[in-house]
Amino acid sequence: MNKEVKKGRIPMTSQQEWNDFAATYAQVQRESRLPIETDVTSYLQTLFPLAELTVADIAAGTGRYALPLSGVSPAVELIDWAPNMLKLADHWLKAHHRANYTLTVADWHTLPKRPRADLIFVSQLPTLTPDNLPTLQAFGRRALILNLQTQATSSLLAQMAHRLKMAIPVQPQYDPQRTRTITDYLTTNQIPFSTHEFHYTLTDQASVGELLPNFARPFSVNQANQLAGQITGTANANQMTTVNLDYRFRLLVIPHEH
Repeated sequence: MNKEVKKGRIPMTSQQEWNDFAATYAQVQRESRLPIETDVTSYLQTLFPLAELTVADIAAGTGRYALPLSGVSPAVELIDWAPNMLKLADHWLKAHHRANYTLTVADWHTLPKRPRADLIFVSQLPTLTPDNLPTLQAFGRRALILNLQTQATSSLLAQMAHRLKMAIPVQPQYDPQRTRTITDYLTTNQIPFSTHEFHYTLTDQASVGELLPNFARPFSVNQANQLAGQITGTANANQMTTVNLDYRFRLLVIPHEH
């Protein structure tokens, strides 16, 4: 199953946790069937002359978005506090014959608040808050671009939540409340911005057993099998079944105020 909605994780907050997670993170992104990185880049090309503008990718991870961005921008800076992330990004970009990029190992919160590129790009940052926006805006000359995931659900997960009488689990990387908080902040402070939506639907295979960790509570084998029986008709939590996956992203473009 697509790992972006397969299994719940405890939110990682330390540099070492992200560093240790780098290889798994890269694998998940490489296996993703969502073309969000190319779709975002293509959309940005309709808004900006990317061939003339530099980009700084904040919390760049292993280079998922830097790859298509470096295919059109003359220069891309990847910034991440986890050196293992950038090491894998370097391998990824070199494997695709990119040379127009630089790597900066740093906590972006501590960087000087001065322009680093024409466009500042931030994608799916789970710790992003409105308080971060002035710093991020200070890094750019032309615009701040936020790619926020607002939904990543599966039909099976929704059925499980209904049977358990629990809310559908939400992970930090796709919390819709974050998007609402940021757009409310921009609106309240009369900061101009535009939005664009991306929506994807996929089908895949999953089992009740592999989705249970999303609910962050213990289940006995009997409970898991009983739940599977109620949903699929087969009292086997490891039985694979076809599921529908639904993903939504909202791109916020915040132009620089001159």
